[in-house]
Amino acid sequence: MIPTQIENHITRIDTPAVYAYYIVNSSELYPLALVCDDNDVLIGVIGKSDLKQRTSGDISKKTCGQICNRNFFSLQGTEDELYVKARNIFAEKYVGDVLPVVSENGVPIRLFGKFQAFFRDMCNMQIPYYSYASGLIDAVGLALSRGYKHISAIEFGVAGGYGLIHLGIYAREIQRLYGVKIDVYGFDSGKGLFAPVDYRDCPQHWIEGDYQMDIEALQSKLYQETLIIGDICETTKSFLDEYKPAPIGFISIDVDFYTPTVAILEMLLGSDDYFLPTITMYFDDIIDKLEFQGETLAIREFNAKNEHIKISPVHTAFDQVKTYMYTEKSKEWLIQHPVSRIKWCNRFNHPRFSSLRTSTHHFPI
Repeated sequence: MIPTQIENHITRIDTPAVYAYYIVNSSELYPLALVCDDNDVLIGVIGKSDLKQRTSGDISKKTCGQICNRNFFSLQGTEDELYVKARNIFAEKYVGDVLPVVSENGVPIRLFGKFQAFFRDMCNMQIPYYSYASGLIDAVGLALSRGYKHISAIEFGVAGGYGLIHLGIYAREIQRLYGVKIDVYGFDSGKGLFAPVDYRDCPQHWIEGDYQMDIEALQSKLYQETLIIGDICETTKSFLDEYKPAPIGFISIDVDFYTPTVAILEMLLGSDDYFLPTITMYFDDIIDKLEFQGETLAIREFNAKNEHIKISPVHTAFDQVKTYMYTEKSKEWLIQHPVSRIKWCNRFNHPRFSSLRTSTHHFPI
């Protein structure tokens, strides 16, 4: 049986080729169509290169069976074997950016991206949601240094789900590499942004209804990530008691507004049992010109009110600032460094905050 997570990538021999064209060109994460027979056995694949090479003439008159590549590579075996095989195939042969993983019966069960096979080498600005990958690795390093083997990661503001899907992928990769189990949660209203309460919610930038979610479609694409739907101002109040998560080590806040950011930060005042001594945090909407609005204002107020839990750095976008340089050779201004929006929440009274390290490992990006 084909898992629901990849059902949207499946075509049949007699399926019009235009359907494969749509799959390949609409999927940024896994641009690959899988052609199966009536028994769900994979008989061919269609990637971007196959579309270019095999669709001369009118594609509307062709089927997936006619244009698919039947001489394809696939993966099979244990989790560790998959990575070894994938690295070898990607390194030695040109096969695009995605490989299918098949069961013993040849039924496709998942898709394996090139960046997964080379995750540790490719964990740089070239991969999607770099801040999630680097922030999560930072969180795992902090967890191991204080003796934790199980943590949680949260994305607040899921919208279409692209970020949550990547956070789940990175969690599985990092779990495999470093041996720390990572549970992933995603919070969203499911209805898009609510109406701004006042100027602090940045009404000049965002309006009610932006970033709506197709809950059913996203749910079918998730693996082990937990989606929590509802008003974030309310769901954050009951989350710790209801879900009893493993200590939270990484948090992404992409809620745009001041009001839900305040609610999220108030959740940080919960029991130390649910948090690492230092939490790596990513704020997507930290913008210098919004210093007295939105997420930036919420952080400043949080730090002012709480003596023993602080988020740093307090400044907005100066960790890795956008810089522009005009050169005589280029005759144009160039962006040299991206904005980092990574911050750290230190819980100074946490029992393990000042404990001796249990690990000396470092995890460079």
